[in-house]
Amino acid sequence: MVFDYGFKSDPKAYVYNGARKEQDITSFGNDLADKADIEPEVTEIFKQKAYDENCKGTTICVITFLPNIFDSNANERNNYIATLKSVAKKNRKSPFNYFWLSAGDQLDLER
Repeated sequence: MVFDYGFKSDPKAYVYNGARKEQDITSFGNDLADKADIEPEVTEIFKQKAYDENCKGTTICVITFLPNIFDSNANERNNYIATLKSVAKKNRKSPFNYFWLSAGDQLDLER
C-alpha cells in the first residue's frame, strides 16, 4: 500500500502496482517526495561511520565545506545549508547524498 499524505486511515491510500525493481521503486518514491515537497536530508559529517554508511556503491557523495561558525554566524550557516538543501532537492533523482562539515574540522579530507 502507498500512503500518499497521511496515515493508514487516509482515504488517499492505494495499492502500488508499479515495477518491482529497486530503481523503479526508488524513482516512484522520489516522485512522491517531489509531489509532497519533502525536503531532502543534508547531513553534517562528524564521524567516519556516517560517511561509510551513506557513500557505498554507485552513490556520489557531495561534501560541502562551510565556514567555521566562529568565522561567520548561525544565520549565515543556516543560509548555506538552505542553499545546499535547495541543490539536493533539484537533483533528488540523481544518485547524490549531500553532506557538510565545518572547514578545518577534517583537514586531510579537505586536502
